[in-house]
Amino acid sequence: MPARVGAILRFMTSDVPERLSFPCDYPIKVMVRVEDGVRSQVDAIVERHAGPIDLAAVTERPSTQGNFLGITYQIRAESPEHIAQLFAALKECPQVMLVL
Repeated sequence: MPARVGAILRFMTSDVPERLSFPCDYPIKVMVRVEDGVRSQVDAIVERHAGPIDLAAVTERPSTQGNFLGITYQIRAESPEHIAQLFAALKECPQVMLVL
């Protein structure tokens, strides 16, 4: 194997993130269609699954044309199942287009 390829492979494998240790702070990014009341709907879903939201820590980013809104929450995740349940609940909301 050429030295350069070996160096690239070592670089790539050293950047693989370690597994999460629970509980941990975990960012949830939600992309929604902009509609009246959508933010309060999404806030309620997150609170139902993750507890009270620190609204000062929530960030919003509108799309260029203003049709969509990206909302990022920081939650305290208790387990992978906890995250999966929150993702599933968010995906059931008709205005939610994407959850990361």
